[in-house]
Amino acid sequence: MPPRPIFDPTKEPLGILTMAYEDYDLLDTWVRYYEKQVGRQHLYILSHGNDPEHHRIAEGANVIHIPRDPALFQFERRRWFLITQFTNGFLRYYNWMIAGDVDEIVVLDPDQGTSLRAYLKANTGPSTPKSLSPFGIEIVHNPDLEPLALTDPGPVLEKRRLFRLNANYAKPCIVRHDVSFTNGGHANNHQPRHLAPHLYLMHLRFYDFERSRTRLEGRATLRDDIYNKPDAKKKDTWAKSIATYKRLALQEPQATTIDFPEFRDKMTAEAKDLHDGKVTFFGGGRSKVLYRLPDRFTSLF
Repeated sequence: MPPRPIFDPTKEPLGILTMAYEDYDLLDTWVRYYEKQVGRQHLYILSHGNDPEHHRIAEGANVIHIPRDPALFQFERRRWFLITQFTNGFLRYYNWMIAGDVDEIVVLDPDQGTSLRAYLKANTGPSTPKSLSPFGIEIVHNPDLEPLALTDPGPVLEKRRLFRLNANYAKPCIVRHDVSFTNGGHANNHQPRHLAPHLYLMHLRFYDFERSRTRLEGRATLRDDIYNKPDAKKKDTWAKSIATYKRLALQEPQATTIDFPEFRDKMTAEAKDLHDGKVTFFGGGRSKVLYRLPDRFTSLF
């Protein structure tokens, strides 16, 4: 029997998976963007707590009930084990899967086309990596420079064009082989890491000043609840995010561009292999300044 083609015609091209707890505005943005890419029938939402509002927002998509443990025991470990296993299962039916948080959107540079599905199909061959890491940027809302509300008419990126670079969000979230994600999805067991040249992961946690501040304060309280447990870590990253966000939101952009060859080089040059070389984390850190998206990106979602 001849070997099955690299891009398997018995499978669908691309499926998308996320997990959500509340975060209704972010889920709505996620669904509206990705339904244009693959159709709602290929979207999978793990609804933490079986929220009826998730079912309403994502009507026509696949909403899967995940019980919510009020104690949040081993919360991140359980969550990313679950996302890993669902991703691997769906790879029996999809050539590629994108798996990530509900505040993360993977986009293709419009200069390269409009369809993630078509781009991945055209770029799948014998030498294609098992995982692709989109270049990570964080949308940051400066309410003085961008006064329009997200509820005003027009795409989100038309009203929110400012961003900072963040190597931590160049997640290897686009996969075509069985995978094991680290907590947070910031790395996986596919080696070597591959930074995709035309794909971007847009992290939306800072995309609206008031919404993000409220969300971050709520998550800081949640982290306190988790870390008060005897076996918990002490670091509260969400509380630190509040101060980071307020500091970022006061800045003005330094340039209008999406091209950062020096930052990309730094990410790979400073990459570190951890856990006995089983996973790789990009270096490079975060930019201390903001930039503005070029016009061609503003209609994506």
